[in-house]
Amino acid sequence: MDILLSADGDLFLSEKGDISLTESVAQKIKIRLKWWLGEWRWDEEEGLPYRDELFIKNPDTDSFEMAVREKIFDVTEVTDVKDVTVEYDRKTRQGKIMFTAYVDNEVIREEVEIDGRIRSN
Repeated sequence: MDILLSADGDLFLSEKGDISLTESVAQKIKIRLKWWLGEWRWDEEEGLPYRDELFIKNPDTDSFEMAVREKIFDVTEVTDVKDVTVEYDRKTRQGKIMFTAYVDNEVIREEVEIDGRIRSN
């Protein structure tokens, strides 16, 4: 069970200001894909190596797509992952991950945007 997030990643609040809970697999996947490696203080092995493997001069996007696929499979409910695509704009330092994940009878098609400008060493 997670706290429901809005489309922009903030807490979703009802008109009364209450939070809601969700069992959203899509949200679980998006959260994992937005974590940068070493960012989470309780598990510095969690996250994707954006700084070292994607936001570099000549990234190996095929290898990074495999890392994304593995991260999506870390979500227990996911039974299959297809169509993982990583786009990276070197000039703007922004990336986009597009994927299709399967959960029992549900198909999740999502995009996650990653902004490399807001991170520093």
